[in-house]
Amino acid sequence: MRVKSVTCIPIAIAIVCCWAARTRSEDNTEAFPGARSLARTPFRLILPRDHLLGDWFGARPWLEDHGITPVLTFVSDALGNPVGGRQQGFTAANNLNLELNFDLEKLAGIEGGSFLASASYRFGSNLSREYIGNAFTVQQVFGGETFRLVSLSYLQKLLENRVEFRLGRIATGDDFLVSPYNYVFVQNGFDGNPVGIFFNSPGMTAYPNDTWGARVKVRPTPRSYIMGGIYNGDPSIRANDHHGVDFSMHGPLFAIMEIAYERNSLPGDRGLIGNYKAGYWYDDSRYTDFNTGAVTRGNWGFYGMFDQVLVRFGEFASYRGFGVAASFLASPDQSISQMPYFFTAAFVTRGIFPSRPVDILALGVVFGHFSDDLQDAQRRAQQLGSNVGVQTHETVVELTYRVAFLRSALYIQPDLQYIIRPGGTGRIPDALTLGAQVGVNF
Repeated sequence: MRVKSVTCIPIAIAIVCCWAARTRSEDNTEAFPGARSLARTPFRLILPRDHLLGDWFGARPWLEDHGITPVLTFVSDALGNPVGGRQQGFTAANNLNLELNFDLEKLAGIEGGSFLASASYRFGSNLSREYIGNAFTVQQVFGGETFRLVSLSYLQKLLENRVEFRLGRIATGDDFLVSPYNYVFVQNGFDGNPVGIFFNSPGMTAYPNDTWGARVKVRPTPRSYIMGGIYNGDPSIRANDHHGVDFSMHGPLFAIMEIAYERNSLPGDRGLIGNYKAGYWYDDSRYTDFNTGAVTRGNWGFYGMFDQVLVRFGEFASYRGFGVAASFLASPDQSISQMPYFFTAAFVTRGIFPSRPVDILALGVVFGHFSDDLQDAQRRAQQLGSNVGVQTHETVVELTYRVAFLRSALYIQPDLQYIIRPGGTGRIPDALTLGAQVGVNF
């Protein structure tokens, strides 16, 4: 077994030992595994979260009082495949994230206005690419391994938050195709957005790859919204050597729309929380027809997704419970869509053990079907002597358990994934991955 060196996990644990005595609790919200701030927990309940380094010697509370909220997080996905894949190995992928959110009402008297600036540093290597050979990356923080400017965006809320718009350097996946259940997982098929859309739309963006865009969100009722966005869909600006500062706008256009109903989402609602969403996207990129080899312009698709708490453990105010989530993505034009059908399902439990009320146990399945036209093209290539495989489908099953420490300032998450038909061809043995994700909110 070839092994990549991993230093981040011991460092994180050592920091915990040094700073545990300094931490203090406060009301806040949890953090995305991908180092995005999470405004809602998997059950959309606000939980207390501490900072590993306490109040930063008084700097953090002072900044917040003056309208600047800093976020500094670190996530490491350290996994190996002792069974299956092209060969066995072990790698770590890592993400260090810094965000500064400026409350413009405090700073400049602009009611409902805020400005976000963020950057990331990613380093490490990709177990899926180097050892397994599967399509759905097993480490969700791999991608964009360099220093990178991520976001420069302005957010304005109007009419008592019934209308809001955001513009600047933003990512589509910050707002669309989002379920907080997905951020529980280590597998990139879930986290942060259902990954099937990225196989069919080069214009779709997600952290840490932001682009020029504008998004408007309107709430016709308190429990529903309609949201639309347009973005610069040029994938070349995401190249690592640009470090997120290629500000060109060469296009093509990527557009997306989403509607949602948020069940039992208002203060005072005593029912079980649920979120139901549907959306449509269009990408004006150029595509190569699998049948003819001709270049055509434009592809489209639609999706539906939901998450729903089914059982609450304990009293009404308990953070403990069991919920389910699922998504279905379709891009029906199989002549140009690499993965026309994609599906996820998740079962998530918070606080299955009363003594560990905020720990999370999750089981999820990811399935993707490769295009029939792509398969026909690959069979024709085989007849002409090519060694290419025929891609039919790939499935990943993940079982994960997140253990929270120091009021969620640190978590350690043992993780198991099983990949069926890696790469979709049947040529690579099914693979088992074992390891852990570690997250720190400084």
